[in-house]
Amino acid sequence: MFVAQVVGKSMEPIIPDGAYCLFGSPVEGTRQGRTVVVLLRDTADPETVQRFTVKRYESEKAASEDGTWRHVNVLLKPVNLDFEPIVPTCEDEGSIKVVAEMLEILG
Repeated sequence: MFVAQVVGKSMEPIIPDGAYCLFGSPVEGTRQGRTVVVLLRDTADPETVQRFTVKRYESEKAASEDGTWRHVNVLLKPVNLDFEPIVPTCEDEGSIKVVAEMLEILG
């Protein structure tokens, strides 16, 4: 676990700008609908121009013939509707890394 300050307004009103949050890592099980810290390897968050972002994770998966699956679409969604989702490229599944899940807003 770790504590980090979340900067930006894209997750307001749930996470206020400047709030300190408790995060847990690793993220086990499905990430669907969870609020997570994501490392953006080939882009930056348009609001903060940083490689790390806190967003809601949504994905669509497709099964392959060999029984495995792959991401068809990944969205990193803000809560604040004034901001657009971040849509990482799914061709390279290494373009993002989910680092941790938000557990609690402190204070």
